[in-house]
Amino acid sequence: MNGISGIAIVTVVGCILLRGTMTGCDVYGAFLRGAEKGMRSAISLLPALCGMLLMLAMVNASGMAEMLQWVISPVTGVMRLPAEVAPMLLLRPLTGSGSLAALETIFETCGPDSRAGRIASVLMGSSETIFYTMTVYLGAAGVKKLPHVMGISLAAYLLSAVLCGFLM
Repeated sequence: MNGISGIAIVTVVGCILLRGTMTGCDVYGAFLRGAEKGMRSAISLLPALCGMLLMLAMVNASGMAEMLQWVISPVTGVMRLPAEVAPMLLLRPLTGSGSLAALETIFETCGPDSRAGRIASVLMGSSETIFYTMTVYLGAAGVKKLPHVMGISLAAYLLSAVLCGFLM
């Protein structure tokens, strides 16, 4: 951490501890109860996260990612997106590290200031790993049925990609 942010974090934590102590709260006990709840949440999320990671690994290992890239190439052409952006367009809703690797590849091949580099940067910065986020938050909330959130999230992501293609 750099100087100011480190000092700010220590100050905020110190103020929380001081306030808790002044009000007679068992600060350490509250911390332990919160940590226990966090561990239970993490353990309950593990099956969903393992399933998602297994699916992602199978898609990559089977060559399905490359096939999907080829399948969506006409669509990316209509969206006026460079072909180099297609891998990131597919990976961003699934994996943060995979989409970051795709972004690095775009930077290496096209350059960060190229149209493809700018579009990939905007997509990376303005979108989320939809499936991971839904797995974590909906799993923590105990939601079992898939809500309309996924469709809306994917539609918003697609709209942002279309706008990037036409406005950049």
